[in-house]
Amino acid sequence: MSATVKKDFIVYGMSCMGCVRGVTGAVGKLPGVKAVDVSLDESCAAVEYDATAVDPAAIVRAIEGAGFDACPR
Repeated sequence: MSATVKKDFIVYGMSCMGCVRGVTGAVGKLPGVKAVDVSLDESCAAVEYDATAVDPAAIVRAIEGAGFDACPR
């Protein structure tokens, strides 16, 4: 049984659509992630994921791996 969760993450340091694509790609590769919507204007990534497969800390690590600082909102 999946436990689908929607959570926002603040993403620091994005300045262009290339940054948005980088964050989207990094988070989207995680197992259990169902949808990623990154907003440059709001410096935010809205992530829908299966909480039994991935946790917020893993999502933050993926964003940091793409070169940005992040924290759950």
